[in-house]
Amino acid sequence: MSEKGRKLYHALGSEIVCEVKTITDPLDGTSDMHNHTCHEILILKKGCLNFFTDNSGVEMERGDVVLIPKYVFHRGELTTPGIYDRIVINITEDVIEGASTPHFNLNKCFKPYNDKMIHTLHLDESELEEIDQLSTKLQENLFNTSPESVILAMAYLKIILVKLNKKYKRNDTQIPQDKMPDIVKRTFQYIDEHITGDISLNILEKEIHSNGTYISRCVKKISGLSISQYVIAKRITLACKLLRDGNTAYEACYQSGFKNYSNFSRTFTKQVGISPKQYQIEYRKGIVANI
Repeated sequence: MSEKGRKLYHALGSEIVCEVKTITDPLDGTSDMHNHTCHEILILKKGCLNFFTDNSGVEMERGDVVLIPKYVFHRGELTTPGIYDRIVINITEDVIEGASTPHFNLNKCFKPYNDKMIHTLHLDESELEEIDQLSTKLQENLFNTSPESVILAMAYLKIILVKLNKKYKRNDTQIPQDKMPDIVKRTFQYIDEHITGDISLNILEKEIHSNGTYISRCVKKISGLSISQYVIAKRITLACKLLRDGNTAYEACYQSGFKNYSNFSRTFTKQVGISPKQYQIEYRKGIVANI
């Protein structure tokens, strides 16, 4: 997989990934906009971060939590170079469903919000310390292959999810001031609504009523991607979903906005690392379930 492909289509090694991270590189902490087929929990321990989805943006500081539903494009932009400690947990929806009960759905806090704004939770110092300890234990047991570690990992994960869901259920969520520039929000909205049609800078200029160069610069600043890269990322993500849903490679090509199969196959392979047909085969085997 190409370096850009690794950034955009990060394949998780298992159904649960937990990383309690301390920054090691002054440039670490800023990524291009990407998405996953699993849910993600991001908890900030140290530093400040501008966090964007393709709908809104918030400023995060110590103790802030964002719960990112699967398929939602997102990006973190570190505003304190060299200061960025965080907890990142990725979990497939199936795992969370399996950990839930009929009366307590742990997926609840990941449901996309109707207003499309980022809703955050905030942990006080004691809550953050407790979640930090639980996450460290989760990470340790995920790296251990012993039978008891599998049980312990699920136990720690359930405790974390219960605590976050209880805060969510109590309406402890916050809606911070939106940091997403309006011009970028309108551009992303237009792209989403016309992803299978023609999208060009000339079209965006007319629809957004702004200079194309300025639109491009604003989109690059927020997403880390050029407009063409962002459109390709969206179309490849849609194609992956279509392939997972059982559509043929040819159907996925044209239904995701590509006009030429050869170009689609070449672009897909470059971005994802394998051909569309191979992707579908490996998905059915459970090999690339989290791309």
